[in-house]
Amino acid sequence: MKLDAKALANTFAIIDLIGHTLFHIWVAIAPQSYERLMQLFVAGLRLKVDSALELAPANLLLSTLLEASVFWILGYSVANLYNHLSKK
Repeated sequence: MKLDAKALANTFAIIDLIGHTLFHIWVAIAPQSYERLMQLFVAGLRLKVDSALELAPANLLLSTLLEASVFWILGYSVANLYNHLSKK
């Protein structure tokens, strides 16, 4: 069975777009809870959300596009790696 690399890449990017948007909404509504949760995941992290930067339209657009692009490349690479290894 071969994976369709573009389909998997698009799926990764769409999932990321949804998740990224939800994280931005979370940070806009309750930044303190986001900071506390992130401190639980990374020992010693002292995260402080900068609301002005977080809600800046240029930051929202650039970070969303950049992250979705990275996830698209990741999905495409995973599919190609799987297809390459499944030949053997």
